[in-house]
Amino acid sequence: MRLIWALLWGLSVLAVGAQTPRPVYYIQFKEIVHRASADYLMRAHADAVKANAAAFLVLLDTPGGELQATRDITTTLLNSSIPVIVFVYPSGARAGSAGVFITVSANIAAMAPGTNIGAATPVSGSGEDIPQDLKRKVMNDTIAYAKTIAKQRGRNVDWVVKAVTEAASITETEALEKRVIDVVAFSPQELLAKVDGRKVQVADGQTVVLRARNAPLVEVPKTWRETLLMFLAHPNVFYILMLLAIYGLLGELQNPGATFPGVIGIIALLLALYAASVLPVNVLGIALILLAFAMFVAELFTSSHGILTAGALVSFTIGSIILFQSDSPVFRVSLWLIGAMTVLTGVLFVFVAYSGIRAQFRRKVSGQERLIGMTGRARTRLDPEGMVFVDGTLWRAIALDPPIEEGELVQVDRVDGLTLYVRWQPAPAMPESTERRTAV
Repeated sequence: MRLIWALLWGLSVLAVGAQTPRPVYYIQFKEIVHRASADYLMRAHADAVKANAAAFLVLLDTPGGELQATRDITTTLLNSSIPVIVFVYPSGARAGSAGVFITVSANIAAMAPGTNIGAATPVSGSGEDIPQDLKRKVMNDTIAYAKTIAKQRGRNVDWVVKAVTEAASITETEALEKRVIDVVAFSPQELLAKVDGRKVQVADGQTVVLRARNAPLVEVPKTWRETLLMFLAHPNVFYILMLLAIYGLLGELQNPGATFPGVIGIIALLLALYAASVLPVNVLGIALILLAFAMFVAELFTSSHGILTAGALVSFTIGSIILFQSDSPVFRVSLWLIGAMTVLTGVLFVFVAYSGIRAQFRRKVSGQERLIGMTGRARTRLDPEGMVFVDGTLWRAIALDPPIEEGELVQVDRVDGLTLYVRWQPAPAMPESTERRTAV
């Protein structure tokens, strides 16, 4: 009897296990493809493999990105030991440029209604066409790369090549007709139901039957480090951090002991270096920006009649435009930001230069020179020598227009050592006394 009960219990456990599918691990990849976002996707995939998930699902929405990071992602997906599904989702999303390769490299490629895929032509980091000699080399390499992925996944090789050579872009219905994708679905749940039971080939040529209907979805969230790095890795954020670092350090050098500019500059510098480790930064771009600031500073100490300032603005603008070296236009600083920072930097240094020039003509406010222009009162008769009381102190004085009677107002004309040279000053409160008294 016990044996019968044990068999029944074992059968019930097996039945429950058969009815409960393994979870599908997924991520929401709404990122530019770069080193940081690629690391996140690959780490999430590794977690899914470690958990023996039924599949790894990527909800994709990307404008594209760096080619090398894209290759790292596709290598991971092509060599996955569990089924990989890439779903261009939600409506309005796109698989642009690098997104084409990521989508095509999946075991199952899907798109939601109202999405598009395409435009995978390599371009320079500034968004312009690559020079002809280099273009041929890069284009041939990218075409071979696209063909390899498409053939391995049994997709439309001709269209994938056209996406590279002609920047072709199509909607989800056209992609389904041309065998670029496998499924069109409104939601991840509908997608999993549609692909349930399909046979897919994973790593080492093994064929796996996908069991995804009613499978629980488990999201693999970003770690705090990945979240921070992906925020900092945006070209505009890196650009602002770099300029803050330069402004802060220059401000601290200009005003030693101010502390605040230096603290801001150091923090911004460390964050910028952190972002530079994952962005394709162009050393020449940074050098031109630093050269611009050096010329701005030199303008403050030399009389170049604006030539250094003009050169600095040109250097700053060019350096900002070529700040990144990449095959994708998404790795470039927004033109409106470049324009705004160029104007702001120019205005800032013009203001500093103006302040320095104005200070040269300002009345001295320290030492005995500050007494020049002050008004005091004669304590003795000046004819021409005597004593005057100025700025709370009794001084030896010589009148430049003697005589000046005791009690009358005087104004300091110049200072020579401890002697003041003064002139008679009419009393402002007594208009009738403005006529200068003369000695008999």
